[in-house]
Amino acid sequence: MSFVASPKRARQQRGSALMTAVILISVMLVVTAGVLYFASQQRLRAIQSSRVMPRNYCVETGLQLARTYYGANYVSWNTFLATPSQYDPVPSSCNTAPAVPTNAALQTARPELFADLDGDGQLDVYIYLRDNFDEHAPAAANCTRDNDLQVVVGAVCISRTLTPLRDDNSVNPTRQTNEAILQYSPPGAAYAQRCASLGNCNVN
Repeated sequence: MSFVASPKRARQQRGSALMTAVILISVMLVVTAGVLYFASQQRLRAIQSSRVMPRNYCVETGLQLARTYYGANYVSWNTFLATPSQYDPVPSSCNTAPAVPTNAALQTARPELFADLDGDGQLDVYIYLRDNFDEHAPAAANCTRDNDLQVVVGAVCISRTLTPLRDDNSVNPTRQTNEAILQYSPPGAAYAQRCASLGNCNVN
């Protein structure tokens, strides 16, 4: 004895199978979309991480260059401080015409204050020096002269290749800057004779 499914039952079975297939495909699409989203987020995080290194590299390397250059030229600190339009880009109450690191005339006049860090022929960082406001009341602030053997040195990243980028790959207009205190420690007589012969006196 054999049974033959009625047309109605056959249609129900096909409909049930089709519904199952649709559900499975929907689940697969959701899973695939989730995997693609996760991969894209990982890619964005990797890009952002890769951009942090150049940003920090630019200002950190520039700061080391600033410490080396201004430390070696301690005797000229007051000369530098007296010319803030070339050596100090930070506006203050006594620096109303600060240096502009992207100014072509400044780059030509003071090439020693600029460096190409990635070898592409373009300037990446500007190093500067400014006073730490070491006058005591009631004396007025004088940012053109050092009184305590300490100055602030810094670096401004002006690079278009090492500067942080936005998500749309455009250059972030906020320039990265880093600063540190540079202190000159006058040596004793014996040390002065030794460091003069070695050409390496103590500037921290």
